Formats: sequence, structure tokens, C-alpha cells
Amino acid sequence: MNKSVLEIYRRPHRLVLPELVSLGRYETTESHLGGARPDGHDGLEIGYLESGSVEWWDGEQIDEARPGSVLVNRPGDWQGGKSAIVHPCVRYWLRFEFPFTSLPGMDPGVAADINRGLASISRHHFPASSRFSQLFTDLLNQQRHPDAYAEQYSRSLFQQILVLVVREHNLVIAEMPSERMVQVTEYMRANLQQPLAIPEVAKRFDLSPGYLHERFKREVGISPSRFVQEARIREAKRRLINTDDAVTTIALDLGFSSSQWFATSFRSLVGLTPKAYKSLRRQIHSTPDR
Repeated sequence: MNKSVLEIYRRPHRLVLPELVSLGRYETTESHLGGARPDGHDGLEIGYLESGSVEWWDGEQIDEARPGSVLVNRPGDWQGGKSAIVHPCVRYWLRFEFPFTSLPGMDPGVAADINRGLASISRHHFPASSRFSQLFTDLLNQQRHPDAYAEQYSRSLFQQILVLVVREHNLVIAEMPSERMVQVTEYMRANLQQPLAIPEVAKRFDLSPGYLHERFKREVGISPSRFVQEARIREAKRRLINTDDAVTTIALDLGFSSSQWFATSFRSLVGLTPKAYKSLRRQIHSTPDR
């Protein structure tokens, strides 16, 4: 049974922090299409994906935000874009007028730097620290239970979120995987039909399995085996969208021992069966622009 819980505070009703246009938390146990934002289309929205995932289809490839990602929605965007599917997740967000020329209590030079930093973010999402979860939780608690100090404390939390978004985006840009790890990921993507046992992959690149695991996880953010699993499911999604290939054919082509094992793995990562996923994607293609 689907459970969706939406907690939202927005103008014209009173927000503890007047700089915000809206603030909220959303939890769902069922995958569904992204859609028009319930609180309008103005302003920049910064969100944090505490658990679950959101994905986009650009016509050729699947792009997916994993747990622990910051989500960025530009003015006028749907939730993540018109090609988005929101999978079972817990997501926080706040929205504010953007660009801004100043922020109450903040040095004008710092405000200008943050404004430029936010404007430079061109991606829908990027990996970030778990600190965002606590900051959003604290901000929502100030809205739920305001007292004489709630506005001042909320302003501090909001500005911490903005600074952290810019800082962590800069870190992501600066800490791109090394050439060797890029080669490893490219090899894995090109050979998804093979077993891709990690010791054999490590040997191919003259690395020990332990060193490959440690370095890969540090630079890419997940283990090599998890990367292969996610890459196979991502390629399966692409084929479910773009082709009429049978599920069994896709499963065997991508190194799964059976269609049953493929369906189990797919549902474990996506929250849907391959057939249900294909049906949901077709709804997007049949949905007119809004």
C-alpha cells in the first residue's frame, strides 16, 4: 500500500523565515512521475535526498540521484524535470527568491559570492554530506514549534545550507576521479555482459583487489561491485525505454543468470519490476508538456 506524506509551508501563509518561499518534507513508498511543483514555479529550490532516488531520462541516458544527494531545481522546473521519476524516498526542500542582491544579517560580499556560486550549479544533483539532513530537520522544527528566537535561528540554518551547498558543489568539481579510476569505470561499463569479478578487474589494471576497492570507493563514492550492479540496472532501464527486447533477453545480455534474478535485483534497486518501470516511462512519453 502506497504511503505518501507531504509536509509543506509556503506563502502566503506565514513562514517563520520571511526569506523563504516554501519549506517542506516529502516521503513516499511508491514510484511516480515528477510533476508540476505544488508550491509554484518561482525561485530556486534546494533539496536533500535523505533516502531513495530520483532519475531523469535525457533521450539517451539515465541520470540518477542517489541517497545523500543535493537536488537543485531551477525556476520553472518540474520536480527534477519533466522526464523525472521519483522513486520511494525521503526528500527535504526549501525555496527562495533567486537571484538575490542581499540576505539579512550576511555580509554583502559573502552574499554576492553565494549568489554566484549557486548560479554556477548546472546539474540537477550532486553527492553531499549527511549534515544537510540535520540542518533541514532543525529548520522544519523551528517552523513547527516557533518561539521568540525561531526566526533568528532559522536564518542561521538557512544560511548554513546555502554556504554548504556552494562549498560541497565546489568540492565535487575539484575531486573528480583520477584517470585510472575513470579507465576502470569505462571498462566496467563496456563489459557489463561479462562476470566482472573484482579480482579479475584489478588484475587487468595491475592493482590488488583490496587497493582497487579502497581507491574506487574513495574516488567514485561506491564499491566496484555496487557500481557494476547499478550500471547494469541503468543499462537495463535504457533498453526497457528504447527497445522492445524481452526481459529475459536483457537479463542474459547484462550478465544475469536468469530473468528471475534480474527482476529481483531490479526491484531491489528501483522499487519496481522491469515491466512496471517500462509502463511508468511510457506514461512520461504520453504526457503532454505543461
